[in-house]
Amino acid sequence: MTSPTKLDYLITGQGLAGTIVAHQLLLQGRAIRIIDNASLSSSSKVAGGLFNPVVFKRLVKSWMADEQLNVAESFYKQMEALLGARFFFKKHLIKIFAETQEKTLWEKKRLEEVGKYLSPIDEHPLFDASIEVPMGAASVSGAGYVDVLLFLNLSREYFRQHGVLVEETFDHKQLSLLDGSVIYASRFLSPKIIFCEGHLATQNPWFGWMPFNLAKGEVLTVRIPGYEMDDVINKGVFILPIGNGLFKVGATFAWDKLDEEPTETAKTDLIQRLQKVLKLPFEIIEHKAGIRPTVINRRPLIGTHPLHPELCMFNGMGSKGVMIAPLFARHFINHLEEQIPLNPEVDIRRFYQSR
Repeated sequence: MTSPTKLDYLITGQGLAGTIVAHQLLLQGRAIRIIDNASLSSSSKVAGGLFNPVVFKRLVKSWMADEQLNVAESFYKQMEALLGARFFFKKHLIKIFAETQEKTLWEKKRLEEVGKYLSPIDEHPLFDASIEVPMGAASVSGAGYVDVLLFLNLSREYFRQHGVLVEETFDHKQLSLLDGSVIYASRFLSPKIIFCEGHLATQNPWFGWMPFNLAKGEVLTVRIPGYEMDDVINKGVFILPIGNGLFKVGATFAWDKLDEEPTETAKTDLIQRLQKVLKLPFEIIEHKAGIRPTVINRRPLIGTHPLHPELCMFNGMGSKGVMIAPLFARHFINHLEEQIPLNPEVDIRRFYQSR
């Protein structure tokens, strides 16, 4: 019988989380395999890929925004050079005001720490011909988007060419634990397996106790003839320019009927919200749905199993995953290899007591 291939890490899932972890391990010269079936569900393939250092509801900095943005920009630029394409785009995010209180709060917050990301308010109606701007607007710097689908597809081809991608469905029943290592299907032997399964982690026999709060999200891709705005609009929906005259519009949140089938209800909702801000006619090109692996306290789920440290999880990146994942992939690898303690806000130990 052929001996199993010895690895440093086995990774399950090639969504955003798994892809970023895999790249960072490869950059460090680690021997890895990624097991992934491209036909299985992945919210990453539907995601708008927006990143934004500001929480609009309270006008405060996103959690660890400065650190996340610095690492994310460096990482994606490194990946662009490696993969030979551009998929990281900085954009201003335009906030359109609907009432005086919003403007008052904005001016107040410009004097606080978050203010470095907030522009002065433009008192004049903007985009008269295309966007409803009843009370002026302002913009957030440090925002933008990652073309997640392009990044994932190029990465998949890179992994394939370098012989680290195993294109099949991972079968938990074929994973065995032996002397602090894992053996998969008698083919791979590794001291660690990192589960990056997205919402499918709810079916993981070792991590099914994780407190996911799954949410279905739907987005539209539209064409807007005559619309030339290159920044991202935020007012009830986001309008994200993605090139070739196309725009992503989203997103919805639903916590029931968790499937990946687009619904007429969400489509109608997005159309109505878009019509409230957009003066121009538009054409719907595509309508997609996905399931977000969101977490109760909106912090990632990172760490090792309480009884089996060879079983690891890197999941729950949430709606700002493109911004969060590069920093915490690095953080997790440092934890695994150099025993640097995990940030308690992301460490799955915070949920051990719920088992």
